[in-house]
Amino acid sequence: MTSDPATSDPVTSDDVVVAAHGIRVGVSRAGGAISSIEAHGVELLARTPWADEGLGGEGDAWRMPSSSAEWHRRYPGGWHLLAPAAGDPSPEAAVEQPFHGEAAWRSWRVRAEGDAAIVAEVLLRTAPLRVTRTVTVSEGCVTVDTVLRNDSGGDQHVVWVEHPALAGALFDDAEVTLGADGADRAERVTVGIVTAPGSRFDDFDAPSGRVLVASRSAGIDATMTWDAALLPRLYVWQERRGSEGFPWWGAVDAVGLEPASDPYGTATLGSGSVTVPAHGERRTRLTWEIRPRE
Repeated sequence: MTSDPATSDPVTSDDVVVAAHGIRVGVSRAGGAISSIEAHGVELLARTPWADEGLGGEGDAWRMPSSSAEWHRRYPGGWHLLAPAAGDPSPEAAVEQPFHGEAAWRSWRVRAEGDAAIVAEVLLRTAPLRVTRTVTVSEGCVTVDTVLRNDSGGDQHVVWVEHPALAGALFDDAEVTLGADGADRAERVTVGIVTAPGSRFDDFDAPSGRVLVASRSAGIDATMTWDAALLPRLYVWQERRGSEGFPWWGAVDAVGLEPASDPYGTATLGSGSVTVPAHGERRTRLTWEIRPRE
């Protein structure tokens, strides 16, 4: 293993950073977000102009009246885990959830393990779940292993969404393909990317658990793979400086490629398709492979 010095500093003092094999990763205590993935001189993750506000922790004395508005006011970019719910809170929920679920709002315990791994942990209070995420850097790859452990004697049914928001500049001339490597092209889906300024949201069926971002201008191919049995959908959120009003003010350029357990709008805690068994666990792995374009 070779360790590399940080080449730039897009992350805050709240972050734990490791660098190895030419890849640098930062994880924030605020929301447990992966705040930076830098490889081959390219930053993969989006960062909003107000990212230092963060989510979680003490924050401001004043907050907006709804969690959705407050999330969007503070949203820093990066890659959050959305659990045990996602999207807008539901008035039918037995336990109230904030927008995009409790995990993304909490202050996590984060530590480096050696030169190439970061472990982030949090104990949820709206569900009896302990969450552990291990981010590991290897040659050409960033791997995120997540475990949800159920401390209770009853099954827990949750929504699970991975929410990596990628830097919009990667997509100016990129081809984004959803589908298995080597599959017949007719079996693959080309994801339409809006030209900035523009905005769009799509919810795809994603049985292959694979999406490729081939960015000519950035000079990289970035392939995300995941367990489609657990996360069979892919949300594609595009905010490419297309919203002039609150909260983006035309200043945010991001594309979210978000593996998800349930169709968009399944927000209520207890209604998600992921079952974490009593005194048991569910785990999954998501990998980004990042290579220079040939």
